[in-house]
Amino acid sequence: MSAETDVLIVGGSVAAIRAAEAISRHAPAVRVTMVSDEPHLPYERPPLSKTALDGTLDLSALTYPSVAGLREHGVEFVTDTRVTSLDVESRTVSTTAGDITYGAAILATGCEPIFPPMFRQLPDVFVLRRFQDAVALRAAVADRRKSVAVIGAGFIGGEFAATLATVGRPVTIVDLATKPLGRFGDPVASEYAALHRDSGVTLVLGDAVTGVEDAEPGRVLRLASGATVPADVILLGIGVRPSTGWMENSGLTLDNGVVCDSTLRAADGVYAAGDVVTWPNGRFGATMRIEHWTNAAEQGRAAGINAANAVTGLAPIDCVTVPYFWSDQHGVRIQFSGFLRGDEEIIECPGPGGSLYLYAGGDTLHGVLAFERRAEFVKIRAMLRRETTVGAARDILSVGA
Repeated sequence: MSAETDVLIVGGSVAAIRAAEAISRHAPAVRVTMVSDEPHLPYERPPLSKTALDGTLDLSALTYPSVAGLREHGVEFVTDTRVTSLDVESRTVSTTAGDITYGAAILATGCEPIFPPMFRQLPDVFVLRRFQDAVALRAAVADRRKSVAVIGAGFIGGEFAATLATVGRPVTIVDLATKPLGRFGDPVASEYAALHRDSGVTLVLGDAVTGVEDAEPGRVLRLASGATVPADVILLGIGVRPSTGWMENSGLTLDNGVVCDSTLRAADGVYAAGDVVTWPNGRFGATMRIEHWTNAAEQGRAAGINAANAVTGLAPIDCVTVPYFWSDQHGVRIQFSGFLRGDEEIIECPGPGGSLYLYAGGDTLHGVLAFERRAEFVKIRAMLRRETTVGAARDILSVGA
């Protein structure tokens, strides 16, 4: 491992790899070192919850194709090495393999899953964030006699439940919320719940897990209502926290992530990208932290350019994005684009081939969510790159009708 580098990237996420790609393109003479605590080279994570159970999780196929080219161009990948602290003044990080000094750093450590104490010492309890998590989880559910419970009705849990249901495996989703995806409004919550129920997934909503008990014929979750749910295998999908513990004595401002300015700058010579970042997004005039793949990729590119510019003496660029996510469940693609403040009017737009919802703040379009309706969604998503009206979005739907 090099003891010094021009740009140090901490993490092996999509934000990290996009940052390295951007530096390689825009400043090929800049030396780049990427340090990750994973034993593997950077790889795609969305397939971990989407790949069918009869498909193979091939790490080599998941590894980002650009890795080979980046290595040829001199990017150094340091794996199985944890960064333990950051000294902003001396531009030095300490790692389990020694110290590294840098000209600029990019923090792309993402989030870590919430793992409540009641589950920590139990067998066959999983989170799904890394390749080894997915391998172990798939091995645990290979025995069709084992019951499966997913705690949390978000997208990771929903995708894995859909994967099980596709092959006829019984699975139960438990969530404290009475309405899954409730922040997108009652119509979306109802449609999402119906999608799962109609596909054979059991939903237990509005009930809390109070314990885990061994029973006959197998383990169960004990709920606050007194009900039980079969749970030989448990997948936790109850949320994540920004991975900032190692930064606590760095001098960086930490508040729901690493607080950055519009250029993703956290301190002199320090940038951040991905799920770990809280920053002012000029497109919506709001400070936000986004936990989605596309945002991480876009921020990684911007942070890479700005870190390289910091080393070469060029001006930084602002990071302006339109949040977007997608999720494939039960053969249906669910997509959202935009930013919701929580007081929007929800406009249902019936049409063939699926459902589409517009989120309006007065006459201004704040977002769009669709179950299928892919072509129309793509057009409205493109419109959201700049401020647009609800009427303009409706015109798109009228043309497509």
